[in-house]
Amino acid sequence: MEDSKKIQKIIENLKLQMQEQKCIYRWLEDGTIDKVVCKFNAPIELEELQKIYQKYPNIKLPESYIAFLKCSNGAQLYESLTCKASTICTIYSLQEAFVHRENLHQSILFQNEDMKDLLPILLLEDIGEIFLDTKVSDGEEYLLYPFPEDKRFPYSFADWLGKFVVAQGNEYWNW
Repeated sequence: MEDSKKIQKIIENLKLQMQEQKCIYRWLEDGTIDKVVCKFNAPIELEELQKIYQKYPNIKLPESYIAFLKCSNGAQLYESLTCKASTICTIYSLQEAFVHRENLHQSILFQNEDMKDLLPILLLEDIGEIFLDTKVSDGEEYLLYPFPEDKRFPYSFADWLGKFVVAQGNEYWNW
């Protein structure tokens, strides 16, 4: 399935589940269940995307990630209704991602030349940020979390998101 259609279907189905049930029952690895909600931002405006490309002409954003932004410019996935201030996954808006990138570039860890091309796109609770390598083309492993090692996911953002939703926000990559 094409990435943009896959992302649309994932978001539509999460929204439908939320509309019908008012929440999602999320199974945790320890066998407990948590009531959660998912929230989606409005799609990115094409003018905003163009401004980013003008400001950062050397940045490559994978089509799969752009497809997500065109459906929802950021999201909160699996926000707990039972535990305040607990959101399993916060996908940054594109604007927030670049703000986080600029802040990270002030840190000593990101002075390394390899780190300068990374764009933080989402935050996983208790795990940390996942990044896009903006110098890597579609079809290559561009999605990673760099600490403590550079672990790259061997699939697109749409595939990562699909697996994450099927795993109900659990760390399927560690299974």
